[in-house]
Amino acid sequence: MKSIAVVVTAIAALFSIPLASTAFAHDYKVGGLQIGHPWARATPNGASVGGGYLKITNTGTTPDRLVSGTSAVSGRFEVHEMSMDNGVMKMRLLKDGIEIKPGETVELKPGGFHIMMLDLKEPIKEGARVKGTLVFEKAGSVDIEYAIVPVGGSPGGKDAAPAAHSGHQH
Repeated sequence: MKSIAVVVTAIAALFSIPLASTAFAHDYKVGGLQIGHPWARATPNGASVGGGYLKITNTGTTPDRLVSGTSAVSGRFEVHEMSMDNGVMKMRLLKDGIEIKPGETVELKPGGFHIMMLDLKEPIKEGARVKGTLVFEKAGSVDIEYAIVPVGGSPGGKDAAPAAHSGHQH
């Protein structure tokens, strides 16, 4: 009887660990930049593009710029901006990257600034981690991992923002 109580207590303790809240708690630092919670959505088989999202906070005293990067699952990496113009979705490559001013946080998210992973070598799988590198003009490079959420999902299970790349090709 005593051994059953020990097993039940151990199982209860195991399931009381807040796994959901820590699943996306991954941060990185390079120079005066803090990179928070990189994530991406899973892609269906046959997809050629995926999107990457994260927050960048500049705690330094000079501006910096996200200029490029890499992803283990894609042939190309680009920084894009999506906007609405008279009800028409427009996407454009940011050839000069994204500036992050001192004291500022820039969020890359669906429907706004985002990372494009182009020429996917394989589908991006839900629950996986995808390795990548971000390259900044002044701070240099930092290796990161994207946490992968379901197709159309977002971290924390909140309602997903509109899919930024459905229905059009790059």
